Amino acid sequence: MAIRALNTRNKLSNDFNDATDAFIDEVLDALQAGRIPRDLARAYLAHPVAMMHADGAQAVANYLDRMLAQRPEIDWTPGE
Repeated sequence: MAIRALNTRNKLSNDFNDATDAFIDEVLDALQAGRIPRDLARAYLAHPVAMMHADGAQAVANYLDRMLAQRPEIDWTPGE
């Protein structure tokens, strides 16, 4: 998802929503499979929202891309 290259607000919104949905699905799947505890899942779901206040949608998109690029074996360890 290349948010920088998007020209219309509608396209930005759709791509952002798609990326957010994919990330939430990955977190919930990891939680349901027992790969991460509930408190860590909660932190991962809250983190992108907190980032939006400082750096905008691009920072959130970069974060989601970085996490989802690790599929199918996402390293859920907190930190960079």
